[in-house]
Amino acid sequence: MTEVVDRLRGALERENLDQAVLSHPETLAHLAGFERPFEDWPVSDPFTAAPPLLVITPDEATLVVPTFYAGCAEVSPFSAVVARTHAFVGTPPDAWAEFEHALEVRPGRTGVEAAALPLRVAELLRARGAELVPVDRIVVEARRRKLPVEIDAIRRASRLADVVQQAVKDEAQPGRTEAELAGLAQAAMYREAGRRVPAILTVTTGEATCTGGDVAGPRALREGDLVLTDTSPWIGGAWSDTANAVVVGNPSAEQRRIFDAVRAALEHAISLCRPGAVAGEVDRAVRESLAEWGPTYAHHTGHGIGASWCEHPLLIPGSEDVIEADMVLAVEPAIYREDWGGIRLEHVFVVRASGNEILTSFEHTL
Repeated sequence: MTEVVDRLRGALERENLDQAVLSHPETLAHLAGFERPFEDWPVSDPFTAAPPLLVITPDEATLVVPTFYAGCAEVSPFSAVVARTHAFVGTPPDAWAEFEHALEVRPGRTGVEAAALPLRVAELLRARGAELVPVDRIVVEARRRKLPVEIDAIRRASRLADVVQQAVKDEAQPGRTEAELAGLAQAAMYREAGRRVPAILTVTTGEATCTGGDVAGPRALREGDLVLTDTSPWIGGAWSDTANAVVVGNPSAEQRRIFDAVRAALEHAISLCRPGAVAGEVDRAVRESLAEWGPTYAHHTGHGIGASWCEHPLLIPGSEDVIEADMVLAVEPAIYREDWGGIRLEHVFVVRASGNEILTSFEHTL
């Protein structure tokens, strides 16, 4: 993690910034190993006055965390300052006053993630002489090319994606609902991770797969149904992302033909993502490889992935982004047919000059 922070520190210094106060949850997890408990992700916390922050100066990096999350900072390689924000017994402290005391910043040009910084924290920084400079783009740009430690983290998340897809293959049986199937796949993922972890997970069946997928619902699987699964697990500051289609029972000849066409497009997409390739040209070539099937998919052909589940470069029409070695990409060509269904296949891989390294190792089969 220290090398990841050093890389960002260099980017901040090139922008003549004296320090940075970062607040996006993905940034803190990626840079400092600080993550909130899974159960806290979808809700606000009534016990804290301000979010956890990572303060980066030319010499050090420091976490500022509320009491409620102090334990979460223990795994970080950086020092932590705890702001006393609540008491279960006795008189509660003045949480904001405690936070003000805990946060130490210098006057000067200060990089902030403007999209994730509470107004009250921004006002406090300005009152202390900080000139706030948005660095949201710089933070993301700095991590476009991955360091080995980042690739290892994505590889771990990719293992969870593999487990989800294998569980769906194993458990897709007539009579089981989409929600049940998603729950079984989640349980397998939790077992592999050794704990609960956040994940985007859509399981869609039958003709509804032509939509590209949605939240798992009460529909029961039937013999011959397509089952489209897309999952993006998160663990240790990194995301992965995979899609696969299976059939309940024996696939029809048409299902096999369309599956084989999408799988060939997937392999073609991976082979085209070489250092120096232009993202928009890759997108065009992959779509052209499926031209005989008519209009196929309206979404992107692929995207970068890492600390966020969708990052630049985007493989979309007209994109002039240049693919570079050590980027980690996901590609996901598809064919969707109204009143029939849809098949989308996706892998995550590292771009290598000597040949791309696929991180999601499960085999795409019906």
